[in-house]
Amino acid sequence: MNDEQWVEHRMQLLDRAADWRPDAASALAALRRRDLRRHIWQRGGMWSIAAAAVCAVVMLGLPAPAKCAIAGVGCKGIAPAIAAGAAAHGAANYKESGSPTAPVTVEIFSDYECPACAHFYTTVFPQFAADYVKTGKVRVVHRDFPLSQHPYARLAARYANAAGELGRYDEVFMQLFLHQADWAPDGSIDAVVAQVLPPSVMQQVRKRVKDDTKLDDTVTSDLALVANEKINQTPTIVFIYKGERRKVTGPPTLPILKSFLEEMLAK
Repeated sequence: MNDEQWVEHRMQLLDRAADWRPDAASALAALRRRDLRRHIWQRGGMWSIAAAAVCAVVMLGLPAPAKCAIAGVGCKGIAPAIAAGAAAHGAANYKESGSPTAPVTVEIFSDYECPACAHFYTTVFPQFAADYVKTGKVRVVHRDFPLSQHPYARLAARYANAAGELGRYDEVFMQLFLHQADWAPDGSIDAVVAQVLPPSVMQQVRKRVKDDTKLDDTVTSDLALVANEKINQTPTIVFIYKGERRKVTGPPTLPILKSFLEEMLAK
């Protein structure tokens, strides 16, 4: 056949089946898994399976390393000496990381069931934390914005906050985003969280999730900020510098974040 016939033939082979339907959620979940594998390989190769959780903390930029390195917050389960220092800060700070004297505060409004939030925290936030949080330029505050269309987002926040009150916020926070595709379809949050917590701690988390009437107080406070700031999507990032507040909506790229920060720090 000639060139034109050959191209037509190949295009026909690429035609999708008549019963094919796009599945954006599955595609995005698969893409996130591929991105996570790529990041692991690019940052030094695969370590042993027994150390996989620690690798995720170090290489995928869990808030825990930044807190351990800078403020000693939320480091329980990483190293005894660091955990001892963290205790002095109290559970009230478990949503914060970075130096309290950092010139810029960044508030990140996110939803545990939001795919764009998971993508941000597992691919963009690690380098952002390394460049700005660990260097003392930025203090990060994580804000809960459970969207009404996500039936399990508020429950996920309860699990993370219950863990936070026990000094284990960072492990659960990132576990929920890393394994969002596992629990979001059916709300099997408990099983996913139990993978990163000791049984005794998990038992306390379950009790708090079930009985603690004040566990949603931080979520209520965050939602008041959402209303005041007129925030309507996740993730949304608010930069605070010298009393000025500036918003970046949607999943920001690292260059956009750096552009905002460098502009502020240059003033």
